[in-house]
Amino acid sequence: MPIFAYFVAVGAVLIALIFVTNATLEKGGPAIVTTQRVGLPESQLPNPTQILTSTPAPAPDMTSPLVLVAAPKVQPEVQAVVPAARAARAEAPPQHKPVTGPRDFGLAGM
Repeated sequence: MPIFAYFVAVGAVLIALIFVTNATLEKGGPAIVTTQRVGLPESQLPNPTQILTSTPAPAPDMTSPLVLVAAPKVQPEVQAVVPAARAARAEAPPQHKPVTGPRDFGLAGM
């Protein structure tokens, strides 16, 4: 409990210093007033209700060389393979087997 005695002693010294400085310092005058304005300041904007309009963006130039290079290339052989792949998938048997036994989702099998 010596820490509490320390805080009590230091607190008493600080309070005594506050009273001593209050008694020795001379009393100051009234607070300095820097403005006579009362209330909220006036708005700095010239017109607070402005309607903002913007012009629409120009249409993109789709004939520029960069756009033509970045355009995807159509490959006719890929388009012919897609229907054949769909037909093969439709004829293939399902590859998953249904679970019929008891299911154990715990950590006992590890």
